[in-house]
Amino acid sequence: MGETSDIGRRGLLGGVAALAATPALAQIPNIPGLSALQNLPGANAASSPVMSRFVDLAGQAASVIASMKLTEADEIAMGDHYYEPFIDQSGGRYNSRRAQEALHSFAEPVIATSKRSGLKWDIVLIDNETVNAWALPGGKIGVHKGLIRYCKTPEELAAVISHEHGHAELSHGIAQIKNKKFVQGMGGIAKQQIVEKVARTKAGGVGAFFTGEVLTAFEGPVYEMVTSGYSQDLEYAADGHIVGVFHNLGYDTGHATDFYDTMLKLVPPNTKATTSLYATHPGTKDRIKRLQKAIAADKTPMAAPGAHPGWVELKQSFPTRTVFRLT
Repeated sequence: MGETSDIGRRGLLGGVAALAATPALAQIPNIPGLSALQNLPGANAASSPVMSRFVDLAGQAASVIASMKLTEADEIAMGDHYYEPFIDQSGGRYNSRRAQEALHSFAEPVIATSKRSGLKWDIVLIDNETVNAWALPGGKIGVHKGLIRYCKTPEELAAVISHEHGHAELSHGIAQIKNKKFVQGMGGIAKQQIVEKVARTKAGGVGAFFTGEVLTAFEGPVYEMVTSGYSQDLEYAADGHIVGVFHNLGYDTGHATDFYDTMLKLVPPNTKATTSLYATHPGTKDRIKRLQKAIAADKTPMAAPGAHPGWVELKQSFPTRTVFRLT
């Protein structure tokens, strides 16, 4: 969450510039609509008509996606498609029914504040000691057990879950994907698959754009997006969402920034493999100031103090750590 790109602090491999610098076109096999150009004189040159055409189609792919009117059904389809693979890539489900049920109970009040009843909300406890949490389009949320270890109060965990809830509630995944820089920053192979889809569409192909092959091409970039942080504006918006959730549930907004404060105290500067919640994307200190300002400006009446079901059980499984370590 300093901003190195609009698609996460680690960034995504490749891009149009890197692709254009490649001396050969062997990496671009059998793109429909381009195969007839591959045997042209100079086809192996970076400035060849083939490469120019490929770069042009890559731009068209980005434009097509940016102009698409994606719906809630698209968000749900993306969440369903990526949820299990992302759980596996993140470390797998934590093997404790008691702990999983405790997290579900804890998150249920936050999820219940959603104004989008059509989303297929779910939350899973990930067997990973890194301090992270993520949200997919369509209402799917993952929380690493390592993050819970550093939450000393229920408000800290509630703030994290509310932040991730905000990403899904506010359609941040779709907004990020529709940003042209998302496709432009994809690796060569993934971009080629998108270009193929655009080329077939321009050649008279039919069917939905977000088919299985496109979702597969997006898998790596989307995983980077949800685990490494969204764009700065979207991260700020998700932080602001915390305030509304806390007011609705009667949680003390004075503790909404506590988790950020905890991470600033515990995590050594420039530590990698922590979380998009603790990152210079945007700077944590700046986020604390912005969130405190939003809390002070918000005049929404607060509900009666809410409970934190499942908190005791979670802390029994994951006692609070006061010294930071990655494992």
